[in-house]
Amino acid sequence: MNRKLTSQDIARLAGVSQSTVSRVIRRLPNVDDKTREHVLSVIAQHGYAPSAAARSMKTRSNGSVAVVVADLANPLYPTLLHLLVGELAQRGLRTTVWETPGQLDAVTAQAIAESAVDGVIFATAIDATLLHHEAIAVSKPAILMNRSLSTSLFDAVISDNEAGGALVARYFLKAARRRIGLISGHSEASTIKARVAGFLREVERCGGAALLRSTCEFEDFNYENGYKAGRALLQRHADIDALFCTNDILAIGALDGARSTGRRIPEDMWVVGYDDIPMAGWDAISLTTVRQPLETMTSLAVERLCQRMRDPDLPTRTIRLTNTLVTRRSAQ
Repeated sequence: MNRKLTSQDIARLAGVSQSTVSRVIRRLPNVDDKTREHVLSVIAQHGYAPSAAARSMKTRSNGSVAVVVADLANPLYPTLLHLLVGELAQRGLRTTVWETPGQLDAVTAQAIAESAVDGVIFATAIDATLLHHEAIAVSKPAILMNRSLSTSLFDAVISDNEAGGALVARYFLKAARRRIGLISGHSEASTIKARVAGFLREVERCGGAALLRSTCEFEDFNYENGYKAGRALLQRHADIDALFCTNDILAIGALDGARSTGRRIPEDMWVVGYDDIPMAGWDAISLTTVRQPLETMTSLAVERLCQRMRDPDLPTRTIRLTNTLVTRRSAQ
């Protein structure tokens, strides 16, 4: 094998579960001597080298949790962090923050794995970096929050983004909106992909509406790209009467982009975002959006992580929460 072995590889080679490999590496009880010796033999035979933290695997609590987030320029992440810091503090836990504006790389993953924290909350994760997330999970109890991966290795606390996207489509169609625009960039995040999938599925299922997608190519879901995409889309399709943006910052940019072309909101067209960040409710913006239950999500994620820190062998589970549509002036 050319790539670096993971604990999953060792588990397959040894014919045991990944949790058993983890317990052997961490020198935890509840593994019989024969199994322990067999796993250690496979590790030695294949030259498996877990991180320094995985080798030493602290048996006593450090009292801190790492939170891995994407670009903090997106107001959603400071909001999440504020909630997480408070929830962790109530349990006597400190928070360390790791910002990964791009993809989680091997160097950062190793640094997190070897850091002196008791657990990790991933508030950003994509399948392309799954091996890096696995490498951290070998040495630390870890949970996904507001993200999902195509694996059953992690607990996850998420909201139903696909249903949220469909909720927006039904809202437009019920109001007889028939020239419907969509603005979203290139993203491998499960949240964005699910929102788009749910929205498109519902528009196509109901029929009778034209779907007009932005052709602007971008990876940063920020105000500037929302503004440019909103202007460009309306210059091509001046008769759009409803616009869905897959996060609030894009939507706020699109609001201003639409107004710069002379469009009146909501008289000429509606604009809807997603997340319900604090500024979406500001009177000057008054953005209709899909609200994620962030406080509940935070509480459940921290509780589940604490359970896993106490018992690493818990079976993984996914908790999926319902979102709600919050109507404000931009679409009512």
